[in-house]
Amino acid sequence: MPLRPTLASVLTLAPTRLAGYPPEHRQRLTSALQAQNLRWQAPTATLSHIARLDAPETVAVVSGQQAGFLGGPALTVWKILTTIHLARALEARGRPAVPVFWIASEDHDFEEVRHTTILDTNGSPCPLTYPTRPPGQPSVGNIILDVQVETPLQQLEAALPRTEFTADLCQKLSATYAPGSTWCDAFARWLHHLFAPFGVILVDPRDEHLRRLTQPVLETVIHQTPELTASLVQQAQQYASNGQQPQVKVSPTSTTLFLEVDGSRTALLHDGNRFRLKSAPEKTYTTLDLVHILRQEPLRLTPSALLRPVLQDVLFPTVAQVVGPAEMQYLSQSQVIYDYLGIHAPARWARASVTLLESRHAKTLDKLGLTPASVLLGTQELARQAMTKLADTKTLDCFREVKATFEAELDRLKQSLHESDPSLAEALERGREKIFYQLNGLEQRFLTNQAQRHATLLRQIERATAALAPFGKPQERVLNILSFLVKYGPQLVTHSYHQLDFSTSDHQWLSPVPAGRDKSEAAGPAPR
Repeated sequence: MPLRPTLASVLTLAPTRLAGYPPEHRQRLTSALQAQNLRWQAPTATLSHIARLDAPETVAVVSGQQAGFLGGPALTVWKILTTIHLARALEARGRPAVPVFWIASEDHDFEEVRHTTILDTNGSPCPLTYPTRPPGQPSVGNIILDVQVETPLQQLEAALPRTEFTADLCQKLSATYAPGSTWCDAFARWLHHLFAPFGVILVDPRDEHLRRLTQPVLETVIHQTPELTASLVQQAQQYASNGQQPQVKVSPTSTTLFLEVDGSRTALLHDGNRFRLKSAPEKTYTTLDLVHILRQEPLRLTPSALLRPVLQDVLFPTVAQVVGPAEMQYLSQSQVIYDYLGIHAPARWARASVTLLESRHAKTLDKLGLTPASVLLGTQELARQAMTKLADTKTLDCFREVKATFEAELDRLKQSLHESDPSLAEALERGREKIFYQLNGLEQRFLTNQAQRHATLLRQIERATAALAPFGKPQERVLNILSFLVKYGPQLVTHSYHQLDFSTSDHQWLSPVPAGRDKSEAAGPAPR
């Protein structure tokens, strides 16, 4: 399916996705969703969308992400806003649609979600980490925040600039990420706070009522694992023959299932006869053993990354799934599972890709004639380019001319020496290296001296790269949206929604404030 299908093509999927979707399934689904979202202090708009999902003609636009600490990286915000836009666009075309966000609470990669990064008062990246490591490898949905969560919250408050929004922001986060709350519940409550005007429906798959709705499909997967794995392996071989690398590695012993044992989530393997724990191969299960576990303790059996979207689309009448670049790749692998189980896959819609570009950083780059994308070159290279532009061009031209002259004359001399004595020609090459080493060193010293004259501008470059490409990575993959909420307030999310161009999958550089209102620096000091 194309990276960005048309709205018309998404609409054509609705009848197929709605076919065979019984009313009692919707009723059980919406009942479970209402209970979950009420627990997370959902806004009225969300409850209204849940009620709307109960109608037989309503479809869902779904996205999902890991439950990152304090909301995780900003890309989660852009993914949710894309989901909201697409649901609204379908509504405008006459198809009732609701936005749904799937919290990856079953994922057990806690190391990936326990860190987040903000910009401190100096504009430098400041990592924040939840300090407690749970024993084993539990699903993040099972993790309960302890009193240690107060440490990164205190670090956050100390690091954030003091603005008119700081106190309220920190207070809400402390109330949301309170000891005794589950990791998933805190994440969900925070998302409801951020997206209250939009009515996003949040879903935690670690819910027994929801698992019962997907139980028949899971039973089929258990019974037909050898055949399903063979199809995935064949697909992987086709990838390899085309010179491609699958996003998710598959082997003849792979399965699409995980099992929770003694509080840890571990992959299941299949040897042709029995299932085995990857972490303890001596522990085996028959097909009937797993079916029994699924029926008696349904939350112990969880899907792999390849099976998860299939269960999502069994649960919801999904016409489009909003995804990032990596997800787009592994969903092409999941298509084998959709086809094998006879389930129609939804469209895949690329999320908005965004960098928030404050006016002060835009001015710095513009002053140097650099594009925003150039920040990905890194501070050192950006500074070098800047100093090259600002340096005494007459002297730099002299350096270039001298180097060119030396190159030409040394080449002429080498040719003459080579004809008379080749050994001398080799000695000339060693001399050439020393000459240019000295010239390059002198040029670098000259640029350094120039840089010292532009120390303020260099600091501005450092701040720009820290804000736009922290640690050399795209802003949306590293920085928490908190870095901008503290400056521009809760209206930032709504403003971003109205400013984004959702018709393109190209990266966008977005001002965090409305046009004509320059508030690029933090608001004035707020009383402590």
